[in-house]
Amino acid sequence: MANEYWQGWDAGCKLASEQLGLKYMSQTFEDSIEKQISQIEQAPSLGVNAVVTFAQNAEVIKALAATASQVGIKLANAHSTAAWLHADDAAYGDAYLLYSQPDNIRGIAAMAQALFDKIGNKGKVLYVGGLPGNFSADSRMAGVQLALGNNPDIVLVANEPGGENRVAARPVVENLLTAHPDVAAIISYNDDTAIAVLDVLRERGLTGSIVTAGNDATREMLNRMREDDSALGTVSINAPFMTGYSVVTLYDALEGITYDPLEKMRYFDSLFLDSPEAAETYLAAMDPSGRIDFDFKGMSRHVNGDNWKVQWGMEVIDPSNFWGKIESMTSLKPANWALPEKVAASIQAGNVGKLNAMYKAHSAPGPLSAVTGLTRAKKTVLGFS
Repeated sequence: MANEYWQGWDAGCKLASEQLGLKYMSQTFEDSIEKQISQIEQAPSLGVNAVVTFAQNAEVIKALAATASQVGIKLANAHSTAAWLHADDAAYGDAYLLYSQPDNIRGIAAMAQALFDKIGNKGKVLYVGGLPGNFSADSRMAGVQLALGNNPDIVLVANEPGGENRVAARPVVENLLTAHPDVAAIISYNDDTAIAVLDVLRERGLTGSIVTAGNDATREMLNRMREDDSALGTVSINAPFMTGYSVVTLYDALEGITYDPLEKMRYFDSLFLDSPEAAETYLAAMDPSGRIDFDFKGMSRHVNGDNWKVQWGMEVIDPSNFWGKIESMTSLKPANWALPEKVAASIQAGNVGKLNAMYKAHSAPGPLSAVTGLTRAKKTVLGFS
C-alpha cells in the first residue's frame, strides 16, 4: 500500500462496495504466495464471499482459483495469469469469474509510437523493461516490438530489465546512457522507471534532449509532465476502474447475473496521456486516496437491468489469439491444449464482436471523458471517446 498504484486499486474497490451497499475489507499479502492462498482459504470465516486480487505470479492463480472453488467464493484477478489458462476452466467450477488486464501490447505500442513521433521517427532508442518472464513485462515488450515494426528508421540499441522500481532502474539507466549517449528516447516500463530516467537526465544536463514516457499515470509522473521537458507522457491503466468494476462483476454474479464465457477474460481500457493539459485534468479527477468518482452502481446489470452503463472502455479477450502474441508464451503451449468447450462455442457463434459491440452500446461519459478529449488521439487505446 506504499505504492500509489495499489492505493488507487484499493480506492476503486472501496468506492464500488460503498455504492452497492457491500461490506469491504482490504488485506495485503506482502509478496507472499503462501499468505495470499491462506487469505483466500480464510475468507469465508470472515464472512467474505467475493475477492478481488492480483495473483502474485502467473502460476499461483491456479492455486488461488482452486482454493476459491473449494471454499465457495467468487474470484476476480487482474494483470497476472498463467499461460494458456482460461478463467472458464472447468477445474474451478464457477468460482473464477473475471481475469482483467489492460491491453499492454496496444497501450505500450501507442506510447512508444508517440515517443518515435516526437523524435521524428528516426534515431536510436533504449528500452528499460520489466522482469523477464512476468506476463505484463513480456506483453509490454511485445508492444515495443509492434511499434518498432512500424518504424523501420528507429533502432533499439539496448533492452535491459530495470526491476520495475526507480531504485533498481537507476543504475541500469546510468549504465545504458553511458554506453549509448546518442539515443534520442528511452521507453520506460512504468512510471517509476520513467522517473529514474528523468532524474538521471536532469543530473547529466540532458533534460529536453532525450524524451521518455511511462505507464501507470501516477501523480508524480503526471506532475513531471507539467514541468519536465523530457516527460512526454504516461499510460493510464486506471486501477480504480479495474478493481471497482471487478466488484460490480462479482456482485452481479452473486445476485444471479450470468455472463457469456468470453466475459470471464476482458481487457479494461487504457489511455495515453500526452499533454500537460491532459495530465492536469487527470490529476484533478483523483482525490488524495487515488479515488476517481465512477458511477459503479450505474454499471450493475442487476441494479439497472438493460440500462446499465460503463464509463470506461472494455473488450473481451479473444483467447484463441491471446497468448500466441507473446513470444515467451508460445513455447509453453501444451501439445493437447484446447479452449473450454463453452468458450470455443461462443467464439464460433461470433460473440467476440457481439460482446464488444454491446460494451460500446452501453458506454457513457464518465469522470475521465474530458481527459480523453485533451489527448492528441482524443480516444482511448480501445477506441472509446
